[in-house]
Amino acid sequence: MYMPFSELVPQGEVFTVEDRPHQIGELAEKFGVTLRTIRFYEERGLIAPRRVSARTRLYDVADVARLSLIVACRRHGLSVDAIADLLALRDREGPQAFQPRLTAALAERLAQMSAEIAEAEKLRGELVGWLADLGHDR
Repeated sequence: MYMPFSELVPQGEVFTVEDRPHQIGELAEKFGVTLRTIRFYEERGLIAPRRVSARTRLYDVADVARLSLIVACRRHGLSVDAIADLLALRDREGPQAFQPRLTAALAERLAQMSAEIAEAEKLRGELVGWLADLGHDR
């Protein structure tokens, strides 16, 4: 199902998450990822929630929006390193520098996916042929 990028990665006032601190479990459920995944993103420096104790992290609206971007990019096949580079650029130079780089990264991923699909279709054709040669009906 197609969802516009603006809905995958809401920004500013468009973001509809309650403006209150969120705990890691809430976000894991909301984004369909594990607690470990979110902790990994924190370890990699992609997100930096506020710690209120050794075991408790609180995520504000900006953290949630950032996590939304990370999850959307990972879902569409961008590497963690590529996402880290994009976020570092956005943090350093702002959204004007970030958006063209994000667009380029997504276009590159789309090209990779198209090549992967073409290769998979080729292999599928070969398998169909082999099965036919072996007398297997589809």
